[in-house]
Amino acid sequence: MRCRSIFAAACLLLLPALAHAHAVLLESSPKSGEMLATSPKEVTATFNESVGPIFFRILDTSGQEVGKPGEIRLDGARMILPLNDSLPNGTYLLTYRVISADTHPVGTTFGFSIGEPMRATSTTSAASDTRSKWSLLVGINRWVLYAGMLWAAGAVLFVLALAPSTTIAATSMRGGRIAALLSVISFVLAIGFGGADMRLAGFDGLWSAETWRTGLGSTLAASAALGIPGMVLLMVALNADDRPRTGFATAGAALAIGSFLVTGHAATAPPAWLMAPIVGLHLAATAFWLAALLPLRHAARVLPAGEAGELMDRFSRYAAPAVGVVLLSGIAISWRQLGSPMRLFDNPYGLILATKLALFLCILAIAAYNKKMLTPQLGLGIAGAGVRIRRTIGVELSIYFAVLLAAAGLTLTTPPRALVAGAAPNATAAMNADGTWRKSVKDTAGYSVDLELSPAKAGQNMLMATLKDRDGKPITNAAALDIVVSLPAAGISDVRLKGQDVGNGMWHVMIEEMLIPGEWKLAVEAFVTDYDKSTFETTVPIG
Repeated sequence: MRCRSIFAAACLLLLPALAHAHAVLLESSPKSGEMLATSPKEVTATFNESVGPIFFRILDTSGQEVGKPGEIRLDGARMILPLNDSLPNGTYLLTYRVISADTHPVGTTFGFSIGEPMRATSTTSAASDTRSKWSLLVGINRWVLYAGMLWAAGAVLFVLALAPSTTIAATSMRGGRIAALLSVISFVLAIGFGGADMRLAGFDGLWSAETWRTGLGSTLAASAALGIPGMVLLMVALNADDRPRTGFATAGAALAIGSFLVTGHAATAPPAWLMAPIVGLHLAATAFWLAALLPLRHAARVLPAGEAGELMDRFSRYAAPAVGVVLLSGIAISWRQLGSPMRLFDNPYGLILATKLALFLCILAIAAYNKKMLTPQLGLGIAGAGVRIRRTIGVELSIYFAVLLAAAGLTLTTPPRALVAGAAPNATAAMNADGTWRKSVKDTAGYSVDLELSPAKAGQNMLMATLKDRDGKPITNAAALDIVVSLPAAGISDVRLKGQDVGNGMWHVMIEEMLIPGEWKLAVEAFVTDYDKSTFETTVPIG
């Protein structure tokens, strides 16, 4: 009964979670590849949601900031940068980096010109290298945070639900206290690492006050504001000399789970009133199962066979509904993030999710084997049963940590729902933009693709591809679509990009690599059925 109160409190607490995805640029002034007659007095960027600016700059082709910019202003989802100096004729780069509502930094760089055609430009790779280094640290720290928080909360749930012997309860609580302490440290590091990643700072930037101000200005701070007090309350409850007090345990577990729900993809997906409780239940059930494994393994070693078997049998009665909660909530979360089972295999987010699912199925298989075979043997005192069940629980625990590693990877990867959400407004703008390049290409089997590229100028371009069957009707069930672009004359080899399905046979691809004017080769590779792959080849002039 007390255990169930923890679940309920966690869910009630977290209903107000907000709904956000990655910020998507809807419109900019100047536009990518645009040639202006005169210098602008300001530059603007409009997004699909409110953002927090990190930087917004105009650079010349040498990479120097120009225009003597004023202070960035925000008008809802519109970011405005005033320029105090007029820019002479020439080619420039507009570069920005902002914080999405889900704490993910988003940015890009593209070219425009004033008074003359845009010259070829290139951007340094230093920023990308810096970002990848921080992303690794962010991911590792997030894995430690997830493991620690779930372990600490789960240790409380395990003791309250099963009331194990003093020895086993002490083992569970000792592991929970260590996990809670690690989580507190990880919360603090998350703010610093996140701020450095958002600002594209070098490793020395971790000691900058500006880095920490950036991290504290994101939802990472809100997550820590819930998580750190939650961990402190759990450490109070997890007292080896006293049975965990239900009040502290309930409040601590609720705050711990709540810290997950103020940021990240799953919990912040609309509708928040539905997704937040689902994610809360998913986390609570996962925590209970994960934290039970180590004390159960210890029980198989130190307790008499009959007592150990009885504890494991008691656990299995709770584990069965926990498995149901994990599976059903996981399906709901995955469906909301992907939109279709086909998206499991055509994007990085889906592939990581598929890996997580495969690992979880391995855990289920091991758990079923323990319940059906080894637990009865242990209860009957059959020789070697304790050794065997300790080994299988050890394997199960190792796989669980791999599952948490995959979960940390998901938080650093854009889900298809965010990509598709931003595709439609951009697609509309591209369709109506001046200078849109259009062409229809057929393959030898009679399939065709209608192509629209905008603005067909050096810089960022958006491609819309509509697949059609032999009768000219849209192919709405295509499995995947890739494009390959190259400019052999400039030594640019094949650049492969994944298309995003936006419905009714249309696919969206944002191309950042067409920075040099010329006759670019464009190939579209599409699975028009589950088994038939078509390739459409053409050239496109980029001005």
